[in-house]
Amino acid sequence: MTLRRLPPLAIALALVAAALVATVLATRHSVNDAFATVGDGQAIAEELDVRADLADLDGPPTSSNLATIVASHRDEGVRYVGLVDSHANVIAEAGTPRGTFVGRARATRGDRPRAGREVVAHVDERLRVEAPYGFRRGSGRDSRGMWLVIELEPSQADELRAAANRSILIGVIAAVVLFGVAIALVRRELRRLAEDRARERERRLASLGEMSAVLAHEIKNPLASLKGNAQLLASSLPAGEKPRAKAERVVDEAVRLEKLIQDLLAFVRTGTIERSAYDPAILARDAASAVQGEVVVEAGAVRNFQLDGPRIREVLVNLIDNAVAAGPPVRVVVAVEGDRLVYEIIDHGPGVPAGDRDMIFEPFHTGKTRGTGLGLAIAKRLVELHRGTIAVDDAPGGGARFRIVLPEA
Repeated sequence: MTLRRLPPLAIALALVAAALVATVLATRHSVNDAFATVGDGQAIAEELDVRADLADLDGPPTSSNLATIVASHRDEGVRYVGLVDSHANVIAEAGTPRGTFVGRARATRGDRPRAGREVVAHVDERLRVEAPYGFRRGSGRDSRGMWLVIELEPSQADELRAAANRSILIGVIAAVVLFGVAIALVRRELRRLAEDRARERERRLASLGEMSAVLAHEIKNPLASLKGNAQLLASSLPAGEKPRAKAERVVDEAVRLEKLIQDLLAFVRTGTIERSAYDPAILARDAASAVQGEVVVEAGAVRNFQLDGPRIREVLVNLIDNAVAAGPPVRVVVAVEGDRLVYEIIDHGPGVPAGDRDMIFEPFHTGKTRGTGLGLAIAKRLVELHRGTIAVDDAPGGGARFRIVLPEA
């Protein structure tokens, strides 16, 4: 189906779904940047709060002081506070750290120095902030080179991530639903077009059948009389004379018209089938023996199938005869795939052009100088009466391969 024939609603839904997907991808990228910004902001805010608590102390902080600070800021996500020197020696701490001291001088690319002071890093699902720290004068300890280390759970960033993930999930679900609806509409339209084509084909075939039946009935008896008289005339004339050759040519043309009438009647009468148990391999060998030419039947262990044997033999004879005319040798492959019977007729001729592979099964379409163009149309109709399919493609190594697939009755 071309884009112009797609349902407008399906196109609109697909475009909206594509826009949603693009928006989701862009939002995800923006949200990832926002996570880092929000996390950094939370870390710096908690650092300032902890510094304010430490400023209220009368002397150097002890582990007990730090434990009190951690407990007071637990709801804000603080899980560890420590004081270390420039050699990573712990002076006092509260809580259990998950990372090791980095310091600005040894910060890696993944850590983010901020404002010339802090180093913020992600450590095992926590935010870790390290910042220079000095004691109040008169504390009795040299505070130069000291670092304040704080670890906290990024609750604000986690809340943002959860909300963003929910929004992204809703967007993805909406896009998938819209794509699904668009696909369903396209499939429904394709099915409707196929049904319309099938109904139109059936109407044409019905009209053709009615016309063929009337035509065959009106021509059959006069043609038989014409043929009989021409045969009598030819037999009464001297052999080798031009008058006799002309009379024999009339007989030949009458025979050709009889074949056309037989094909027309066969096409009209392909309305019902009668199934019985048949060996598919025997049908193939019987059909191959009815055609003059080099034909090889390849059949494995196949079981009986419920088929209209004479009708399937008629199909195989027609296809094998065409294959021999196209280019021998011809291979007939009989196989069972699951619960389906498969026939393949393979020739070594020029093949069938891709643009003609559907048209060759239409009535009166033929590439032969002599022929009715009904053989493949009859074959297709008989296969479809068995609820099967028939198609043609390129054979491996060249030539054409006609493939018949018949489901179990």
